[in-house]
Amino acid sequence: MDSSEPHADTEADVIVVGSGLAGVSCAAAAAQRGAKVMLIDKAPFLMSSFLTSKGNVSIAQVPENKAYWRFEPEAPATSDTMDAFIDRYRALTEIGRVEVPYPDYDRTRHLMQESCATVAWVEQMGIGFEKSFTKEQVGTDTVKPAMTPDSSTEAGVRLADAFAAELDRLDVQVRLSTEAVDLISEGGAVAGVRTADPEGQQELRAKAVVLATGGFGGSQEHCDRLVPVINQMGFQYLGNAMNTGDGMTLASALGAALYDDCWVIPNVIMPSRALTEVDAAFGKLRDFGMKGASTSDKLLVNAAGMRFVNEADPVTSLATALADGNSGPYYVLFDSSNADVVTIIEKGLATGDVMKGESIAELAEVSRAFALPSTFETYQQAAIAGVDESFGKAADKLAPYADGPFYLVPYVPSYVATMGGVKTDASCRVIAESGDVIPHLYAIGELTHRFLYNRSFVRHCSNSTALTMGRLTGEALAAHEPA
Repeated sequence: MDSSEPHADTEADVIVVGSGLAGVSCAAAAAQRGAKVMLIDKAPFLMSSFLTSKGNVSIAQVPENKAYWRFEPEAPATSDTMDAFIDRYRALTEIGRVEVPYPDYDRTRHLMQESCATVAWVEQMGIGFEKSFTKEQVGTDTVKPAMTPDSSTEAGVRLADAFAAELDRLDVQVRLSTEAVDLISEGGAVAGVRTADPEGQQELRAKAVVLATGGFGGSQEHCDRLVPVINQMGFQYLGNAMNTGDGMTLASALGAALYDDCWVIPNVIMPSRALTEVDAAFGKLRDFGMKGASTSDKLLVNAAGMRFVNEADPVTSLATALADGNSGPYYVLFDSSNADVVTIIEKGLATGDVMKGESIAELAEVSRAFALPSTFETYQQAAIAGVDESFGKAADKLAPYADGPFYLVPYVPSYVATMGGVKTDASCRVIAESGDVIPHLYAIGELTHRFLYNRSFVRHCSNSTALTMGRLTGEALAAHEPA
């Protein structure tokens, strides 16, 4: 059912705002337990942030949930424990650590304890899962939707289709192209949502409202206020442009507490906005972008021409190093060995962002990166020897440079999601600035997942926890009247 149907009902037990992983899982779980559910989203289709995803989901295969393991460990004698999982999780999320009271390891334990059961729940909708990565590879065991004969369909699309079919089977009223304008509050408790769609405005009433609207990466205003370095440095946002912090705006209007120590979930480093605006092909000059363009086997320097990091470090480390270094702009050095790469780089010369020199010495003069010749010579010797004594880069990433002309191309971090949003308790109830909960208001997914991380993203955990937060919240709301 959708908003195009005449006389669509305006009352429900639960209204879910946002149809990402967290939102659709909450709507489905609540409806499966008998609740009358509405799901609204300003996008014209379900799960817009997830449609291009590979569908990886982190799981904790610990003895306590053996009945739900998705695959047997490769070394059963050293099977995982929750304490060991948390130790690995701590090491991953505290790369570039800052002094904040996160992660909340009690909440992390609970969500990951439920992770395998969540995958089994999704499988009941007709999506099989298979092993993707092991904890030895990425820190957490990981599964992904099983391959199908039609491999051209992204896993995210298949998962979205499965949830759409389940919502239809359960008669969930889905209203797309429908924006939540504000929350209805009566007697200090949330009682519904005012919405706007192409047909006009409407009041929708419910016993509970669940916000699942994603992060704030698509909002320059929120980014300027919460993580100023994003626009100061020109981070490239590769996430969903419709993630504009709507849930934060709605909840804060009722006095909800927001995180003030927000951060981002980084992706690869990539050329500056000025260059990708000149030609989108600049976006291929990155790891896994195109042959000859990988940055992890090149030289990354600061404005002075000095090396400051292992270029093959995890993306979380690189993003942190660039953001915290305060020595930008930062450049990746290219030679002329790959004609396709050079063709792209040459298009950036007119912007003034790309600098070119026939020799390294000339390039240092043009860019005023006067330490570059010394840095380059040290790096070349390390690459030839296969030993990086300065930063410990692995030998297979130490590629010597070939002939010039040489280019310095400015690079910035990119990111796919944000850490921040609305503060919640262990039941995902929204907390007011007073410290009390706001009755009948909940938040799940990226909108509230700051508590999971210190500074660094733990790979595939956002997908996992979004699904589990949604499932558990939906089940709980259907099981009892909201407190």
